Amino acid sequence: MDWSDLLQNYGYFAVIVGAFFEGETVLLLGAYAVQQEVFKFWILILAGTLGAFIGDQFYYQIGAKFGHKFIHDRPKLAEKFHKASVLIDKYPTLSILFMRFAWGLRTVIPISFGIKRYHFIRYFLVNIVASFLWAFIIVTIGLQVTHGLHQLWDYLIHDESRFSLVTGLVVICIIMIGMIYGGFCYFKNKKNIEH
Repeated sequence: MDWSDLLQNYGYFAVIVGAFFEGETVLLLGAYAVQQEVFKFWILILAGTLGAFIGDQFYYQIGAKFGHKFIHDRPKLAEKFHKASVLIDKYPTLSILFMRFAWGLRTVIPISFGIKRYHFIRYFLVNIVASFLWAFIIVTIGLQVTHGLHQLWDYLIHDESRFSLVTGLVVICIIMIGMIYGGFCYFKNKKNIEH
């Protein structure tokens, strides 16, 4: 079962769960549902905000309760913890506001706040704002993208020659990308063999 199936079957509850785990995908699919008038914009924003907020608070609590042991038992997280700590020490409020946009550090930043025993009420309040901003931005971008794709599709579908031209260009681009990638791999392997 994928996210689109979950959205169809469980609606806004699936958005809350999805925003807790893998937010952008589910919010972009939700934006498409808004564009199709299946979901309501503000309810989707609220569901995304709630899921993101609960997830960030959960990870904060993991850091607060299990601390450095949790990080050190996971070498990849330990490396990311150092990067997150530098951000948090320099820009604590901005780190909270933008942590959901920090791909690669998104889980470890709230854990790091918990480990550092950052003031809970301040984290809680700023995280509400951060979760809302994140959900609003992702859904708004998703709406713009789906609207643009629908316009493009309408433009292409009504003229068979345009559709054929674009299909041909896409195929040519895919072939060219494959050839460039293949050439890159070939020369990289050849260079490694020579050394």
